[in-house]
Amino acid sequence: MKPLIRVTQLEAFRKYIEQSDYASYEITEQSVIDSITGVFTGNFYTKIGKAFHKIIEEGAPKCEKVDAGERTFLYYSKEQKEPVPCGRSFDIEGDKVIMDIPQCKTALAYRGEYPNAFHEIRLYKDFGDAIITGCADVIDGIEIRDIKTKYSHPTDADYINSCQWRFYLQLFNADVFHFDLFVFEGYDKEKHGYDVRGIPLKRYEPAITCYRYDGMEQDNYNLLYLFLEWVEHRDLTKYLLKETIE
Repeated sequence: MKPLIRVTQLEAFRKYIEQSDYASYEITEQSVIDSITGVFTGNFYTKIGKAFHKIIEEGAPKCEKVDAGERTFLYYSKEQKEPVPCGRSFDIEGDKVIMDIPQCKTALAYRGEYPNAFHEIRLYKDFGDAIITGCADVIDGIEIRDIKTKYSHPTDADYINSCQWRFYLQLFNADVFHFDLFVFEGYDKEKHGYDVRGIPLKRYEPAITCYRYDGMEQDNYNLLYLFLEWVEHRDLTKYLLKETIE
């Protein structure tokens, strides 16, 4: 049985071994181990992102209407209130993510840009010593598009240096990969939680586009072999062998 490795696990490992004082993120070895051994149940950021993805993927996903009202929050330990517009509530793994109408329309407008695209396509590829799997958000012709919701100003280098697009281009035999970023400006998880109504949602433009290059596949294999050596040294291989193909 060969290890089954998700591209997200490879990207977590890459961030760990390549991070520097100039990186806009910090990742520990333990967080990489957790991505292999644990079951990630999601957080505010990922579940809001899933609701946004759901609209793009389905167009008219199941949701509930939410009336306009007030948001209550603490500001310097004092309770404050602010008005929030009406919106739609989406059940994301048991939590209610609430978005306002302009935010929903932003997702629908993006969906409308690619009317013939395929959504949420997962592939598996035998890389020799392991099976690699990844799920493309959008496949539009011969190009791949990845949708990410962000909660602070993005840094292009974080995406250009990523191994995600390199492995996806190899997995899907494509030549062009776009990161489409959408920023919830001013989001504060303590204040907003799963209710993002009233927060400006801005598309980061232009998209961050990456292209296949000579030697890309070898770069992928080099990272994979480093990962497999690290996994074996940390006695983590058994966790990858337990994965099942869905």
